[in-house]
Formats: sequence, C-alpha cells, structure tokens
Amino acid sequence: MLFDIYLYKFALRQDQIGYYRTQKRKHFTILSLTLIFVKMKKFFKSAVMIAAAIFTTVSASAQVEVSKEVVIIEPFTFSKSKTITEVERDNLRSAVMSGFSKVGRFHAVDALTDGRLSQLFAQRPYEDVVNDTNWQTESTSAYKALNANKILKGHLELISKYIKKNDEGKNVYHCDVNFTLQVFSLADGTMVGSESYKFQELSLSSYTDAFNTAIRKTSKDMVQFCNKFFKMQSCVLELESDKKGAVSRVVISGGSEMGISNGTIFKVMIEKKYGPKVTRIEVGQVVAKEVLDGVTICNVTNKKEGEVIKQHFNEGQTLYVELEGKRGDDLKAFGRLLGF
Repeated sequence: MLFDIYLYKFALRQDQIGYYRTQKRKHFTILSLTLIFVKMKKFFKSAVMIAAAIFTTVSASAQVEVSKEVVIIEPFTFSKSKTITEVERDNLRSAVMSGFSKVGRFHAVDALTDGRLSQLFAQRPYEDVVNDTNWQTESTSAYKALNANKILKGHLELISKYIKKNDEGKNVYHCDVNFTLQVFSLADGTMVGSESYKFQELSLSSYTDAFNTAIRKTSKDMVQFCNKFFKMQSCVLELESDKKGAVSRVVISGGSEMGISNGTIFKVMIEKKYGPKVTRIEVGQVVAKEVLDGVTICNVTNKKEGEVIKQHFNEGQTLYVELEGKRGDDLKAFGRLLGF
C-alpha cells in the first residue's frame, strides 16, 4: 500500500516536471520570437535610414549638374614688332590649346577651325576684327549658339632674342617671351581674370630651341591657369565615416571624365542668405584620393571640418564643391619665377 502511494506521488511529480518543462519551452519560444522581432525591427529601421540617405544623395546630385565647359579660344593678337612673327604667335596659341586639352574638363572650340566662327575672321587681320563693335555682336551670338560659357583671348607682347657669352666663351642664345591671357564671361561680357607670363629661356644651340622651351612651359602652366579661372563645380553625394563615426571621406559628383586627378583640392561650401543676397560659404576642404568614372572619393583634411560637413549634410543641405587647385601648384609657380 505504501509502495503504491509512493509510485502515485512519483508519477504526479513527473507530470509536474513535464508540465514545467513544457511551459519553459513555450516561454523560451516566445522570448526568442520577441528578440527576432526586435532585431528585424532594427534592421528595417536601418534599411529605411539607408533608403533616406540614398534619396538625399539623388536630390543633391540633381541640383548641381557636372558637365564639360565650352570655351572659345580666339585667335591671338601680337604687338606690331619686327621681332615677333605670325608663326611664333600661332605656335604660342597651339601650346595654350594643347595645355587646355590635357586638363580634360573642357570642350575647347578653335575659332579658326570651327566652320561658322572661321568665317568671322576671314580676310581681315585679327587685330582689326576683335576691336570692331559690329563683329563683337555677331561673334557673341555665334559663340552662344555653341553653348559656350567663356572666351579665351591671348596677346603676345614681346619676343626678345640676344646672345651672351658664358664663362667658357661660348655663345648662349637667350629668348624672352612675354604674353597675357584673358578670360571673359559670355553671360555679361565681364573679364573673369587675366594672367601675364614672362619666360626667360636660353640655349647653347639656337634661338629656336630657347623659344621652344618657353612653349613647352606654357603648355604645362595651363593646368594651373585652368584651375584658377575655370572652377569646376560639383556637389557631395555621400559621406563615409570611420569606426568612431567621424567623417573621413566624401564622395563627390564628377570623376576622370572631368580631368580630375589624385591630389586635386576642392572647397566644400553651403549657401547662406543675407537679405535678398545668396552667397556660398566655405565649410571645409577635401582632397581627391580615388578618381573613378563619374565620381571621386576625397579625403577630409580636417576632423573638425568633417563634423561641420556631416552636420550640414544630415540637415539636408546641398554641399557644393568647387575646385580650388592641386597640391604642389604653389611650389610649381614659385619654381617658374626662379626659371625652372
């Protein structure tokens, strides 16, 4: 009898244990489903945030269209002098055009070879044509028909050739070349900027060799000239952060097709309104690190500036980007002054 009672209590206990285990499994299953739901909720929330970021990127790129600028390169003029020939003037102009083509972000239109424009210069000296009021009106109309934004004018002022003896008593051929380049806006006719060049070259062989050295340097200097007077404008598409959440890189619109190269410096700006006037204020600088087709990945040069860029970007503001120059440009310019 006692044994039967023991068996009954043992069986009852086992049923309770089984029931407890069953309930525990149920609670565990509910807890697991709850955790999965929370994780899925966070995932979908992140997905929505990413989608929102993508939308912001599309909106920013749509406001700033990056395209190659059309520039009209007019025939160069030169000071009336027996020391300057038309061939030398044309060689100088060819060097300038070659330098523009190497920059890569222009559609440079040669006014002497374009079908409609070449007729404007036919049968008249360049110097007479460019100073004629009627011609200026007609040419401006033709330029605008080509969707041109700016005009490049050049004037060759001086070519001086002379010989000096070196320490060994040998002839050294010197050639000084002075010229000026001017950029004008077709929108209002104002001068965007002007740059004067003075080269003093020498050769042990001939004047021609010394002159050709000046021509080669002219072509190379066009990169700095274009960076100064033809500011490529773009916008920030995306921000990239490091492990600590600080903005380390930005992605901008425009890449190899616009002639951008590693080391190119860009200003990052926002628009600010003062009364009826709207101006752009610089909030930081970035440097091109990886140039791709259509976009360029840039490094942020200053952490504090990176935080400012991040703040404005997250607020939905368009971050405008403008080409500032390239690392080493100042050193190159200094070298030119020293004759290198």
